[in-house]
Amino acid sequence: MSFTADTKDIELLAALRDDGRASVTALAEGLQLSRSAVHQRLDRLREAGVVQGFAPVVDSRKLGLGVAAMVLLSAGPGTTLDWETVRAGLLALPHVEYAALMTGEADVLLLVRVADFEQLRGFLLEEIRRLTGARGTLTSLVLDEVVRRPFLLPGD
Repeated sequence: MSFTADTKDIELLAALRDDGRASVTALAEGLQLSRSAVHQRLDRLREAGVVQGFAPVVDSRKLGLGVAAMVLLSAGPGTTLDWETVRAGLLALPHVEYAALMTGEADVLLLVRVADFEQLRGFLLEEIRRLTGARGTLTSLVLDEVVRRPFLLPGD
């Protein structure tokens, strides 16, 4: 079900994107709303599933995960992955920050973060092979993350 956001909802979400730890008082002042209006909007956004939680933005490199790679998984010619079967396997994979079912030449896109190339090698040669239906991979190393937003808003 779609949620209709007004201008103040979008402004509130933009403020939270800039600083997810901003107090309700600071948000209210910045949006020129009362604290109770901001509380009501936040409650509505949560209940509608628009806001699903609050999480820190972490620099994985500073935690020792300096190698990032995009991995495309394919089921192979003439076959397709059973998404429901593979979903549990993807959730259990280590080192996966993001996974999505997709159209085109590949069936799944993974964003993988590891400490070094040895760990990436182990992921590609050992962990991926455990996925039912996975027939091939194409791996591209991430050289620099130019745009990394926690989410997009209408108009971005």
